[in-house]
Amino acid sequence: MTQLQKISEFAKKIHSADKSGHDFAHITRVVALAKKIVNTIPEADENLVLATCYLHDTYDAKLTENVLKQKQEVKAFLTSIDFQKIDELFYIIDNMSFSANLLKQKKLDINGQIVQDADRLDAMGAWGIVRTLEYSWAKNRKIYDPTIQPTTYQNKEEYHTEESTAINHFYEKLFLLKDLLNTEEGKKIGAKKDQLMHDFVEAIIEEY
Repeated sequence: MTQLQKISEFAKKIHSADKSGHDFAHITRVVALAKKIVNTIPEADENLVLATCYLHDTYDAKLTENVLKQKQEVKAFLTSIDFQKIDELFYIIDNMSFSANLLKQKKLDINGQIVQDADRLDAMGAWGIVRTLEYSWAKNRKIYDPTIQPTTYQNKEEYHTEESTAINHFYEKLFLLKDLLNTEEGKKIGAKKDQLMHDFVEAIIEEY
């Protein structure tokens, strides 16, 4: 079994029971999107990019109650398989999320930018719609309520604790992602996904 296969199996065990849109299917789509982008950027470190994609949600606060403990377990696993770029991998994961960049844009190298684009692209388009609904149902949130207005988040804590609706999430985050993509391939893929989300939200509001 290759190192990447071991990393994939490790991530699969962590995500296997998730019902919030952060399951292993999400991980495999992010990996596939990253491969498309990596193929257009010869200087990228494909092994680091794909390893980070597999592990990017393994110690996310949305999936675990003890982030530090889970991160230590991920580090212990990477050490056990002699992964050589643990610090680089953790730096990307800790600085790539939408919420981590609310106050100030974090600086990522090309590898981090590819991982960030791949993750953001899976938050967009048809699967982005599905995942938004899945997360809302998991959190018992309303799908749409015209009396609840979208929020502009000021910090990471607000983003994770504010109660909103599924449709508001498109205005609060998903419609912003197109202009936050880093790579040319990512932007090309994102344009189509963004339009699909707008069409969906407009139809929900119109039919309501």
